[in-house]
Amino acid sequence: MNRFFSLILIVLFAASLFAAEKVQDFQLENMKGKMVKLSDFQQEGLVILDFWASWCVPCKKALPKLDELHKEYENVNVVTICTDKPRTKRKAIAEVKSHKYEFHTLFDSKKVVQKQFNIVNIPRTLIIAPDGEILYDHTGYKRGDEEHYKEIIIKWLETFSEENEESEE
Repeated sequence: MNRFFSLILIVLFAASLFAAEKVQDFQLENMKGKMVKLSDFQQEGLVILDFWASWCVPCKKALPKLDELHKEYENVNVVTICTDKPRTKRKAIAEVKSHKYEFHTLFDSKKVVQKQFNIVNIPRTLIIAPDGEILYDHTGYKRGDEEHYKEIIIKWLETFSEENEESEE
């Protein structure tokens, strides 16, 4: 009998590993001091979620490429989450404003969302479908990583347009 229950537990555990990860909605403050939710951005399409800090050199190298993606794809929202402490928040705002980045910037000074996503190292980039499925999860940044992001975006856009065509028929 114990073997039977052990087998069931193993099967259930294995099934949970292969189930698509879904993100939980969260709410953070944006640069204007307004509270916004992840789901607000998901309604518009794919979300590229990037965790960064003003002191992180690889993070700052990734930001221009993320901004290009935000501008290039209509159904893609780049949402950056600054992990700076409250005392350095002004430095992060200056970084975004000085480069005139158009992506959305949120602040997680209390590390609530960082804990939710188990963020240990930055930069960390996730690509999230409108239904909350994590399509891509990457830690670090080196030149050319944005090409991987583009591959995921294009694949999703192709699937998205096929689904729309089928629903119109």
